[in-house]
Amino acid sequence: MMFTAVLIAVLIGNVGSVLAASLMLRIKDEKLHRYLKNINAFAGGTLLGAAFIGMLPKAIQITGYTISYYVLGGILFFFLLEKIMLWRMCSEEHCERREKASALMLMVGDTFHNCLDGVTIAAAFMYSQSFGIVMAFSIFAHELPQEIGDVGVMVHSGFSKRKAIMYNVYSGLAAIVGAVLALYAGSYTQHALPFILAFSAAGLLYIALADLIPELHHKANLSESVLQLALLLLGIGVIILSVV
Repeated sequence: MMFTAVLIAVLIGNVGSVLAASLMLRIKDEKLHRYLKNINAFAGGTLLGAAFIGMLPKAIQITGYTISYYVLGGILFFFLLEKIMLWRMCSEEHCERREKASALMLMVGDTFHNCLDGVTIAAAFMYSQSFGIVMAFSIFAHELPQEIGDVGVMVHSGFSKRKAIMYNVYSGLAAIVGAVLALYAGSYTQHALPFILAFSAAGLLYIALADLIPELHHKANLSESVLQLALLLLGIGVIILSVV
């Protein structure tokens, strides 16, 4: 029963975001940019809430505060991973990363990232089903802007729009592998769950604080800033409701 629920959630969170991105690419650039900022604000709130309110308290409850070392290690891991992928994608500081090799390297990094998303969704379902469902939609929200960017890079690199979307769908299926591995580890190794939760929380914190929230500070006026804060709080509130 849990396996089926996780599988559906993974497909919604990762493959669904690719399909939604393909539809949103029809929107004019100015409106699309504004929509994506709002999506980033809401997604940032859900990721912060999931890490601090959902995953970390459960991990601490099982193992104790020493789990914080694993969270710190996870954040450093994601920092190094992003550094390596950016370096491999582009050796020049100001290049636009429009070569086909860059697009292919982007797919490699995105496939690995999707696998980790699968781990995160599975870990959320181990906490509770309602939290798992909310986590799937949170993954969907933060993946949507990324998938729009990925498709754009691949199209500019010479891929047809149809092929770029299909490759991103295939990449999204890697989340199933991550989910299955996490479920296996959580089911057969009693001590694995807190470490899966800690590592997943580290990934959510890194994405929220290093990728999503900094985007909100680019040319935001007062009304936009108030809206973004409200969306951040709304995202956190959704997580609180899911774990109560």
